Parts: sequence; structure tokens; C-alpha cells
Amino acid sequence: MVFAPQVLAVFWKYRQRFFWQPESGGILLGRRRGRHLEVLMATEPSSHDKRSPFFFVREAKGHAEVAEQAWIRGEHQVDYLGEWHTHPQTIPIPSGIDRVEWCKLVQQRPEKTLLTVVAGTKELRVEIGDRVGYEVLESIPLMNRC
Repeated sequence: MVFAPQVLAVFWKYRQRFFWQPESGGILLGRRRGRHLEVLMATEPSSHDKRSPFFFVREAKGHAEVAEQAWIRGEHQVDYLGEWHTHPQTIPIPSGIDRVEWCKLVQQRPEKTLLTVVAGTKELRVEIGDRVGYEVLESIPLMNRC
């Protein structure tokens, strides 16, 4: 799996360094080559999303339009890969709510794997899941790579 530098820059920009900062998130777009995923874009939070310091609910409006444009510009090769959001933890751990929501998303697209990233203040938790379950791929140190 490869993250484009601009994707890591989005995670860095929205990390929750202070207790009052809301959770942020969006969708991950890129290319699939078998099990290899190339993450080219992460959408930023939209004004339609619901955000607080302790939860994030992504609404389709805003993110869907970006995905559609990426699909067209990418000659139908840039696909929805999954979801990302922040947690106010140094080393993030997905919550029970996260797991329930991810299972719902997997059921909507049972033929594809779902990539999930939880961005903490110092690390990214990267997982891939399907109808069978989730596998932790790696924890990546989150550094300013801009």
C-alpha cells in the first residue's frame, strides 16, 4: 500500500492536537491492483459532516462529488478505497462505533476490500477489511511530510 504525499498532508492538517478540535474525516480514493492499493486522494471534511471532539459522521454530500470527478479524471481507474478519520489519541484505536460503521460499509460493497485509516496525533492506524474481518496492516508514524 502506498499513500501519496498529499494524502499524508491531509491527515497531518486535521490531526487533533488540542482537546477542543473536532474529529475530522473523509473518503480515500485511489487505484486497486489486486491487494495492492495506491491511495491518491483523501477528501477533507465538508460543511455537511457532523463533527465534535469525540465523533465524526461523514455525509455523502461533498465527498461524493469529489469521488465522481476523480473517477472521470482518472479514466475510470480511480476508485473509492475506504474511509479515514481522526482520533484525539497519540496511537489511535478504532472504537466500537467505528467497527460497526465499517461493517456496514463492507456489506454495501461485499466484492471489495475496505481500507480504513484512523489518524492519531502521532500515528496512523491502517486496516483493511472485508466480509470475513479486519486485518491491521500497519501503524505508521505521522510526521509533517509536506
